Parts: sequence; structure tokens; C-alpha cells
Amino acid sequence: MSLEGSAKIHQRSFEKDLDEINRELTLLGEMVEKAISSAILSLKDRNSSLAKEVIRGDRVIDEQELKIDKLCIKYLALKQPKAQDLRFVTSVMKIINELERMGDCAESIARQAMFLATKPAWRPLINIPKMAEITEEMVRDCLDAFMKHDELLAQQVIKRDEEVDQLQGLIYKNLLQDMIQDVNNIERASSLLLVSSKLERIADQATNICEDVIYIVSGKIVRHKDKIQLEIPL
Repeated sequence: MSLEGSAKIHQRSFEKDLDEINRELTLLGEMVEKAISSAILSLKDRNSSLAKEVIRGDRVIDEQELKIDKLCIKYLALKQPKAQDLRFVTSVMKIINELERMGDCAESIARQAMFLATKPAWRPLINIPKMAEITEEMVRDCLDAFMKHDELLAQQVIKRDEEVDQLQGLIYKNLLQDMIQDVNNIERASSLLLVSSKLERIADQATNICEDVIYIVSGKIVRHKDKIQLEIPL
């Protein structure tokens, strides 16, 4: 076999392995998206059965993350990729960790939904559903940016994180006031505070994924950029 023919075979083998990693990552993303949306729905509808489904499904998300991690380690060990392929695979290993943590946050929200369903109905949820809607959009768009290698979309997702932070601040202020006014509100308000903090964390994780997308596409490292700049002595 000629060197050219051998190189083509190796290239096809590389592409096949990368395609498999991509497919499994897409599946993990779909699992996490469903977990988040179902957890929020179980909270809004006071649906304990749906919340239990989210909790049970977290184990499947964990297993999928481990599966992709093994594929990536195998690819790095056997193929010894360079340049963009190396950036892609190492970034995938970070991305799946972020997705798994999103799944954990969805599970936590579902547990709070189960708890709140056992308590008398309280104030209507307004800001938390708004926060959840933005967060879910960020998750969808960060995965879309990854699949399409869309740096512009990744940058747009990163900018939306500020909206989530502002809503979190408003929710905290309102719920804290509720607890101060009536101690009977403390349990339910604390539970909703935990929900909002998990949504904020999911938004942060979507932002992290978008920073990895920018790295994959351009090689630019934007993570911790502001912090690093602040640490530079004047």
C-alpha cells in the first residue's frame, strides 16, 4: 500500500472516531436539555411524578458522560491528534463535565419541586420562569454553537449570562423580604432560592461551554480573561 493510501485510511479512521464522539455528545446534550426543561415544568405544575423522572434520569446522564470520556481518552491515546483535533477533543472532555453538572442542577431543582409540591401553594412564580426560559435558551444555543462551530453565537450566549445574574439578584431580594415579613415563608422561600441559584449555575456552565467553543474555533482563550487582567500589576 502506498503512503498516500495509508494516510487516507488513517484520516478516515480519525474522522470516524470524531463523528462518534460528536454523536454521543449530541445525545448527552439532548438528555441534559430535557432534564432541565422537565425539572422546571415539574416545579411550575407541582408535578412530583415528573420530578422523580428527572431524578432517576440523572444516573443515565452520568453514564453517558463516562462513555464519552472513555472515547476521548481512547482517541488521545491511539490517534495522538494535533492542532485543531487536539483542541476539539480536550474541549469535549471539559464540555461533558459541564453538561453533567447541569444534569446535577436539574436533579436538584426537581428535588425542590417535590418538596414544594408537599406544601400549600404560595405566591405565583414570575421571575423564576423568566430566568429558566433564558437559561434554557442559553443551553440550547451553547450546544448549537458547539455543533456548528459558531463563534458569534457563542459570544451572544456569554452576553446573556448577565440577564440571568440580574434576575437572580431580584429573586433573592424579593424572597429575602418575604422571609423577613413572615417566618412561615422561610422553608418555601429558601427552596425557591436554591432553585434560582441552580439556574444561575446552569447559565454559568453554558457560558463555560461557549468559552470552549471559542477556543475550539479560534484558539483564543477567553475563560478567566477579566480576572487575569485584574491581577496584572499597574
